Amino acid sequence: MKKPKEIKIVSEEIAEASARTLPTASVELTPEEMAVLEIEVAWLHWRSEFRKIVVGSGQLRTPWRNIFEADAILSLIAHRWLTKAPITLKEIATYLSEFSTEATISRHIDDMEFAGMLERVRDPADNRRLLLIPTERLLIVGRNFLQARLMFMKNNGFDATVSKPG
Repeated sequence: MKKPKEIKIVSEEIAEASARTLPTASVELTPEEMAVLEIEVAWLHWRSEFRKIVVGSGQLRTPWRNIFEADAILSLIAHRWLTKAPITLKEIATYLSEFSTEATISRHIDDMEFAGMLERVRDPADNRRLLLIPTERLLIVGRNFLQARLMFMKNNGFDATVSKPG
């Protein structure tokens, strides 16, 4: 996978910026920035509607505690599985340590396992490790997510053409 271009976030610039509200007319975004913002808002709306359907169907014992954490966890599990490097709860907790505790991640994993989205499977190379493996149900949910997100991106001019190396 090609490493994304690194974006420099300057904390000094953020610290020096005023905390006062701005008049809308004083803010100008490039067309690309506006497209990204529109994609994010459309995605949040779609995600909210999808959650209502899943919760209403009774698939979840309880609605997931924090949907953004749940999305990140499911994305990490799916990506690592697809790249033939299944992930453990500990690895996810380390990855998301700035946002969430290991206990919270563990509760998410319990809910996801109960909902049939993943299974915990012993690592054949190290019997002490439990790998988080997606189920067919997660594949269906994930594909819906990816197709919806791709549609929003394409509607805003995103080109999904994959270039071949070399």
